Amino acid sequence: MPSGAQRKTRPDEIGCVEMSFLGRAFARVVYALDRLFPAVRVGGRGSASDYAEWEFESGKRLIADYHRFLGFLGGKRILDIGCGYGGKTLAYSESGAEAYGVDIVPGNIAGAVEYSKRFPEITPPRFILASADLLPFADSTFDLVIANDSMEHFSNPEKALHEITRVVKEGGYVVLFFTPWSSPLGSHLYDLLKTPWCHLIYPDWLKEELLRIVLDARGERDPSAGAARLMGEYRSELNRITISQFNGIVSRIPDIKNVYREYRPLRFEWLRPFVKLPFVGKFFVNTVVSVLKKKHGP
Repeated sequence: MPSGAQRKTRPDEIGCVEMSFLGRAFARVVYALDRLFPAVRVGGRGSASDYAEWEFESGKRLIADYHRFLGFLGGKRILDIGCGYGGKTLAYSESGAEAYGVDIVPGNIAGAVEYSKRFPEITPPRFILASADLLPFADSTFDLVIANDSMEHFSNPEKALHEITRVVKEGGYVVLFFTPWSSPLGSHLYDLLKTPWCHLIYPDWLKEELLRIVLDARGERDPSAGAARLMGEYRSELNRITISQFNGIVSRIPDIKNVYREYRPLRFEWLRPFVKLPFVGKFFVNTVVSVLKKKHGP
């Protein structure tokens, strides 16, 4: 092209420009609607230390709420899978258990070790960098295994549950809490996007643009890069497990049986009847609670 000559725009390029403009305009409208939903209140979001404190209190509540299965923890060996910053693991240790915590994130393990040092009066748990689908423990090591908000993150949930079953003793319990894919908060983006079921309603390009708008409004230096990073985590860190898929996994492991199942709705008790509705009930389940027991051998 000669110097100074004006390049002609192709018709298909005009369409791309228009789509980009229309897409961003549409995202702005959706963002305005998204802001109308109430924010989801989740504890411990201020810092790693705050989150560990929230975990610690949550662990103590879990012990009280599920005492009929857990019993007294004194002298029991407990494994906390997906231990995060170790708050729940420390709560189990405070109750007299010999507690172990595993996580695949090195920073979480380091944070858990540091957090436990703040409580010299509590026997510190052992924190180990490990994956749920390859646990570094012998068969029948633990009286109890707890995986809180972890099942939906396992890269191979069926293999992980086989491993969990392997390391728990006969007659021991496995207690699982997880957010199914059909949950209103299944995206795990609720700190940023308020719309329930946004992962099921919005295409990925729209979710990324909404995240960019939110990060820009919060003053992030490079909101586009931040949104791309969050979408990368969204795609790689969630296995999109459904309630029916989880039930199928449990049914294929002969050594365990379900002894308790609870489907918790999101926040409001008046929503509880909705979780029992055929076909649509799964969309109102925010948390699946499953207590499994390892069968005694023949």
